[in-house]
Amino acid sequence: MYEFDKIINRDGTTALKYEALEEKFGRKDLLSFWVADMDFKAPDFLINEIKNRAEHGIFGYTGLDENYYESIIKWIKNKHQWKVEKEWIEYMPGVVPALSVIIKGFTEPEDKIIIQRPVYYPFSKVIRGNDREIVNNPLINIDDEYFMDFKDLEEKVKDSRVKLLIMSNPHNPVGRVWNEEELEKLGRICEENEVLVISDEIHADLIYGNNKHVPFAKISDKLKMNSITCMAPSKTFNIAGLHSSYCIIPNKIIRDKFIKEKEVLSLNMPNVFSKVATEAVYKKGEIWLEELLSYLEENMDLVKEFLEKNIHGISTKKLEGTYLMWINCKKLNLDDDKLDDLFINKANIALDSGHWFGEEGSGYMRLNIACPRENLEKAMKNLKRAVKSLE
Repeated sequence: MYEFDKIINRDGTTALKYEALEEKFGRKDLLSFWVADMDFKAPDFLINEIKNRAEHGIFGYTGLDENYYESIIKWIKNKHQWKVEKEWIEYMPGVVPALSVIIKGFTEPEDKIIIQRPVYYPFSKVIRGNDREIVNNPLINIDDEYFMDFKDLEEKVKDSRVKLLIMSNPHNPVGRVWNEEELEKLGRICEENEVLVISDEIHADLIYGNNKHVPFAKISDKLKMNSITCMAPSKTFNIAGLHSSYCIIPNKIIRDKFIKEKEVLSLNMPNVFSKVATEAVYKKGEIWLEELLSYLEENMDLVKEFLEKNIHGISTKKLEGTYLMWINCKKLNLDDDKLDDLFINKANIALDSGHWFGEEGSGYMRLNIACPRENLEKAMKNLKRAVKSLE
């Protein structure tokens, strides 16, 4: 059994989740549930592998070998029943850097890129930062159940300046795990209109209940050849700081173009420890992940039940995937500034504000539940007291 209840002091580790509180929220005395990393210690088998490599004492330029590729291939086959070829896999330090490479390599300034808000806000940042135009295909929200708007998408892909669609699969922040039918329909619309699909599947391993992650490129040969899939062990095993992600690109023409762009940006060489970590977690991490998912699901139930019983005006649905709960605060009738003030200055907790994810997120907050339960219980009690102060 792994110790997910253990509280670990992260002060002095330059962890953004804590060190950036004052800069982001104006206070540093907050319970932190915003940045999407976990407050759980890495499993011992991973720490030992890193220690063994560190004891070698030489940390030179590092390449990738058969062990690295084989660990990824086996993990994806076992977890997602998708047979990936070695030559499809391209190392990247992170998914957002990969998106920047793709945008630079496959579009021109003032081209258009579709996203589906409310969605992970770095999508917007990386598009604007590369002087491309955002086209929003907003999700349909029916009583906090989210669906893709295919009719709207069919209209927007008709614009010849639309070159890419970036999809969050599973979706951050609304927690949907898109099913095969939804993905096939989106893929067909994009393929017929020559729009390349970029599927961010960084949360692919964090799935609950009877839900099943479907890799977009697994659905058909047509979709496989019109897509780039972004994956990583970073969310699954809490190793984001080791910068170990990868893109899966079956289409050789697309892959060669991607490689050319990433080499220009010198993003083709891994951190020596990222290689070690990727192999370790993919070879030995199955039991740890099973226990993690069980713990996260209990945290999810705690939040949902506490809100239902104790806080009128705030609600949430159970996640299908990710560890990021999407909290509906609309019934409090507060604008975004006042809602932020409620959480920061009255409840003393730091969450991602819903409006960061686009105007469709107004009135919501994103809560990271990947933490010891004691901290989550404190946050819920603080929130109950804060909401009561509004009465």
